[in-house]
Amino acid sequence: MAFNNLNEVFYYANDTYGSREMFFGKDAKKEFVGVTFGEALKSAENVAIALMDMGVVHGEKIGYLADNRVEWIIGDMASILVGGCTVPRGTDVTLDEIKYIMSHAECRFCFVENDATLKKLESVIKDTKVEKIVVLDPKFKGTTENIFTLAQLIDAGAKKRKEKLPELKKRAASVTPDDLFTIIYTSGTTGLPKGVMLSHGNIVYNINEVPKAIGLRPDDSMLSLLPVWHIFERAVDYGAIAKGIPIYYTNVRDVRDDFAKVKPTFMPSAPRLWESLYQGIEQRIQKSEPARKMLFDAAYAISKAYKKAADYLAGNELQMKPETDFERLTRTVQALFVAANLHIPARLADRVVFSKIREAMGGRFRGSISGGGALPAHVDEFFNVIGIPVYEGYGMTECAPIISVRTEGRIIQGSVGFVPNGTEVAILNEKGERVKTGEKGVIHVRGPQIMKGYYKNPEATEKTISKDGWLNTGDIGFFSFNNTLSIRGRAKETIVLLGGENVEPVPIENKLLEDAQINQVIVVGQDKKTLTALIWPNLEKIKEVSGIDANSSQDLNKNKELVEHITKIIKKQVSGETGFKGFERVSDFRFLPKAMEVGDEITNLFKMKRNVIADKYAKLIESMY
Repeated sequence: MAFNNLNEVFYYANDTYGSREMFFGKDAKKEFVGVTFGEALKSAENVAIALMDMGVVHGEKIGYLADNRVEWIIGDMASILVGGCTVPRGTDVTLDEIKYIMSHAECRFCFVENDATLKKLESVIKDTKVEKIVVLDPKFKGTTENIFTLAQLIDAGAKKRKEKLPELKKRAASVTPDDLFTIIYTSGTTGLPKGVMLSHGNIVYNINEVPKAIGLRPDDSMLSLLPVWHIFERAVDYGAIAKGIPIYYTNVRDVRDDFAKVKPTFMPSAPRLWESLYQGIEQRIQKSEPARKMLFDAAYAISKAYKKAADYLAGNELQMKPETDFERLTRTVQALFVAANLHIPARLADRVVFSKIREAMGGRFRGSISGGGALPAHVDEFFNVIGIPVYEGYGMTECAPIISVRTEGRIIQGSVGFVPNGTEVAILNEKGERVKTGEKGVIHVRGPQIMKGYYKNPEATEKTISKDGWLNTGDIGFFSFNNTLSIRGRAKETIVLLGGENVEPVPIENKLLEDAQINQVIVVGQDKKTLTALIWPNLEKIKEVSGIDANSSQDLNKNKELVEHITKIIKKQVSGETGFKGFERVSDFRFLPKAMEVGDEITNLFKMKRNVIADKYAKLIESMY
């Protein structure tokens, strides 16, 4: 069924799956407790009635500072039913972000996770527009005339439900595809954060297309691990609601145990989770007795060879260049021979070895959609070989988020899948011309999911979206000869870490350069766990400050005293005390072999050529990981 707005999704789900337990949170003993969709929607309607009674108007911006929990979805649905536009952030939000976002979005109402988040908001509330606060945590007690619990709003709405429900339903039905459902503020580490305006039309396009692409169905069950305020997790959650799929709210600490408890079939995730699981499996294999290790290695080699042959025959091998008829015939014969001879051994390997790994994940897991960064090739291969398909996708907040995604039965490693129906993708060169298939260029997107723009920022909107609706992603990629999209870098400076965190490197670099002992620095870490840096030091200043006498003609990375000295500077400059989050810290560094020069690594405007530097010093960068 195609939807026009989120409220249609909610009422369709209520009509179709109302008695089904859909949202699961944890009790004090960490056991999951379920709420039916009908119960959740009724609570959301009551909260919406209370909000309406408190003066919330159609189009009102409503703040959210909270993480994954059942109460989040109740409050979220309530805000959308009343015609509001949510402005969400997680509990790790900084005070500066709270001040800017709540003020810029003019939020009079704000939902917060718990007492700790409330104290954060209260410490800067005078610098915001917030007048009334709703605390989601049911254990919270300290209410005032301006601070309420979610339970209080549910009770207040219940008392006026009979009188006000028709008015609420009328307002919910009046929401158009063009109305905003959320404003999500991007990371503000370069200048001020930008508020991405997403409409009901943007999100329902994702709801209509994504579950269909990856084969979601009502008998699935899903773990919710990624931050629920991120558009990726949110879009998948709404898609699950539309399909009647139960959602279990978990966290990084509990996710391994929750696989066994929930026995999920599906989960949206970031690459970091899969790398962590891969490393855990590898460590257990390496520590196992020699016979077991040999069995696993043999099973993996057989299954990898079989899968490679089967993928080729199914058209699921990334085609970087066109094949001649002779090449196709030769490879088809070879693949048929391998597949025929390894079919039974591969099935045996799966039953004896890999089924045990899947059993540890609950035994029902059918796959995961991975986004927010590139999945390492070896990790991608590993899970697909052992029978856990990873539907890697590509998107951005400005696209709510889908641009492309691997589809059921068409997992082509090295790609981020296919562009969904209704979306156009163009790969353009520096002249703005479309490149040929297989050639790299900057990815541009046009379709129903493209944001309405950046809130109160027409200049940034015009730089990102052309007059004819094309959005410049700033990412470099190409189309393969089997029509999949692949990503090969970023034309813009934003670094996306393996966990999906977006980091702007310039403020970190500027902070490091504040110390005169560092002459040049470039922060790197695209698709890695952590940030690292390449540095050219001011050796004269270092000698003056510390007495360390280093020779620039030698490999500075072998000078342990110098390395330790710069390490201390990095830790001092980029820390929590200086305003940087954990994922913005620099975990390691290497000295450059020489200073970066204009015309080589630096432009005439003294801007670093980040892609050139990344390619030139690829081995040096890899040595840090």
